[in-house]
Amino acid sequence: MIHIRNFIRRLVAPAYVRQIEAGGGGWRFQGVPMLPAPQQSALAARGPAKARAAALSMNNPIAARAVEAWAAALVGKGWQVQSQHPDRQIARVLNDELEALVWPLMPMIARAVVRDGECFVRMLSSPDGFRLSLLPADQIDPAMTRDLGDGARIVAGVEFDGSEQVTAYHVLPDAPGTPFGTYGETLRIPASEILHVFDRQFPGQVRGVTWLAPVLLKLADYDAASDAMLMNLKVQALFAGFITDLEGGTAGFDGTEKAGTVNVSLEPGAMRMLPPGSDVKFSQPSGGLSQQVEFIKSQLHEIAAGLGLMYEQLSGDLSQANYSSARFGLLEFRRRAEMLQRTLIEGQLLRPLWRHWIGWKALAGEISPEDATAPDYRAVRFVPPGWQWVDPLKEVNAEVRAIEAGLKSRAEVVAGRGRDLDEVDQEIAGDTRRPAQEGDA
Repeated sequence: MIHIRNFIRRLVAPAYVRQIEAGGGGWRFQGVPMLPAPQQSALAARGPAKARAAALSMNNPIAARAVEAWAAALVGKGWQVQSQHPDRQIARVLNDELEALVWPLMPMIARAVVRDGECFVRMLSSPDGFRLSLLPADQIDPAMTRDLGDGARIVAGVEFDGSEQVTAYHVLPDAPGTPFGTYGETLRIPASEILHVFDRQFPGQVRGVTWLAPVLLKLADYDAASDAMLMNLKVQALFAGFITDLEGGTAGFDGTEKAGTVNVSLEPGAMRMLPPGSDVKFSQPSGGLSQQVEFIKSQLHEIAAGLGLMYEQLSGDLSQANYSSARFGLLEFRRRAEMLQRTLIEGQLLRPLWRHWIGWKALAGEISPEDATAPDYRAVRFVPPGWQWVDPLKEVNAEVRAIEAGLKSRAEVVAGRGRDLDEVDQEIAGDTRRPAQEGDA
């Protein structure tokens, strides 16, 4: 009986000790990094990663292309503001005013979000006007962290109350490195005056991390490898060949001697009879270059994946692209870009900005306080920039058939192109009236 029990125990024992591989140990996981406290790790890495991303985006063409590609995807040719006010004349005035206020800053905001990981927009209001000011990320004091008691605290310059709500930002008088900048006590600015735009990767994350973080090390290595290959080819190209003369001469070539080395030149079409024991070997600067280029290209594929971009977007290399692959890649990229457009540009920037701006109009006496809280002034839509088509003929036909089948509305299709349906209808009406007026004339 005891032997049977031992046999059964040995049979089922592996089922009890078997583990999920990702949580197991062993030599294969030696050196693999772990992230037990992602919020704290993000705060610690934010500063060095931001500085490296800024340097690479100014000096490395691939990093610069990545920042510009994402900035263009987020803001493109501009967002359209569509007030839902029933008086269309008032709506157009509101739309034009806010677009004129925010559009000049949107490319800088998008670049800061991608390159630095975050952007701070301060709303400055006075009886004379309403304006926006961009604050460098390091001007929100990253070194200020303290416990305020009763659950309130300051973390990296961001102040929270006991209910985890952001109540204020602690801002330095000038950004670090500002010429003739002053250093002093931080200014406590209420959270209602600052818009903090960043992509949260973890619950409880306080400050943003550069979007280049997953590939910063690989980008630096890629840049160094590319420069090394270029310099290697440049040095090899300086030498046409090497002459060996066992008697210590120049094998019949004439040249200039310097530091024990004779430099000779070859003329096109020349033929030489070399003395016995002499030899000429020509350099091959391109030897093994194709394998190196393929390896570099594979690294660029990994960098593009880490940045969330298509390889063709990052490199500009369209030699391998066709309609199907380009469309599939663009659809995946656009899905992520639209998510970030809605959560970052619309959710964290434009919508709260609209609410504060309408409230300022009431304080400035441009509208009544009752209007400021009425749905007529509060209701607004934001239309992101439209996407260019890969094949206009196919995609227009598909949109037309979707409208005819009742699967899409004209408003949805027009908004997908980054246009306002009312403006499009007005333009079409104008085009229709123009030929009629010309015929009457």
